[in-house]
Amino acid sequence: MAHTHEHSHEHGHGRDHHHSGAAAQRRAIAAAFYITAGFMLVEAAGGLLTRSMALLSDSLHMMTDAAALGMSFFASRLAQLRPDSSRTYGYRRAEVVAALANAMLLWILSGYMLREVYDRFQNPVPVLSGPMLIVAAVGLLANIAGAWILHGHSGENINIRGAFLHVMSDLAGSVAALLAGAVIYLTGWYPADTIVSLLIIVLILFSSTRLLLEAFHILMEGVPRGLSLKALEKELKAIDGVSDVHELHAWSLSTGFNALSAHLVVSDPGKRQAALKAATCTVAPAFGIRHTVFQVEAEPVENSSCDACVPGAN
Repeated sequence: MAHTHEHSHEHGHGRDHHHSGAAAQRRAIAAAFYITAGFMLVEAAGGLLTRSMALLSDSLHMMTDAAALGMSFFASRLAQLRPDSSRTYGYRRAEVVAALANAMLLWILSGYMLREVYDRFQNPVPVLSGPMLIVAAVGLLANIAGAWILHGHSGENINIRGAFLHVMSDLAGSVAALLAGAVIYLTGWYPADTIVSLLIIVLILFSSTRLLLEAFHILMEGVPRGLSLKALEKELKAIDGVSDVHELHAWSLSTGFNALSAHLVVSDPGKRQAALKAATCTVAPAFGIRHTVFQVEAEPVENSSCDACVPGAN
């Protein structure tokens, strides 16, 4: 019978650094939430006052953004909970689920806005361009502040990136509303307001689709973005004593937390421990792997997946 040895290891940059980074992310989300929720009320009032579809659409967008930011804050807190007997990897996936929910909210919002835009094309409504310009300008400043707060953390995990995309699409919406207000003020051409609303919808659909695809990729246990399984397998096979690598799997629990499992064939008993250490402490970290599970075998085991345990399996 083949000798097997299993080893699990998690790589990190220090617990204190990890928790301080997570706390900074939560503070950034909270600040963006208060800015977004506060101005949402101003923009909604401005939209009703000026009869601007662009401002009303953007305020509705900001309402969804505020809900999304609140969801992101909750998910970031949930992700810090320790693993337990029912969830041995902890709650890291909560951030990915929140990002997926954010993307779906944006799609629902876009559908509602499309209906309103169609009605406005059928029945154009006069818009008070002066107040509209003022509200749009203040909204632009608010969105710039929110985007600046989140930008520094947007590359750290998919949850923050989802919140950042919400704020960025709002920022673009404010710019578009500002331009529409200027066109109406200078020319009196009211359809500019409706056309801008349509452009905002296209922007929302573009950003949310990218986020949706990334969240779906993680939930489907896809290989982490930027990680080459062929290159990883080559490095593992280059370890002294390793003659073969199979059952190689790599996936992400959440953005930045990648996991790996593999079977290493090491015939020489004297090289097994050293090979396991090299795979765990040298190769895996070089590929951005935070959690590893390796099984060392004395000889290749045909069909060594769980299918071999099923009665009647070949």
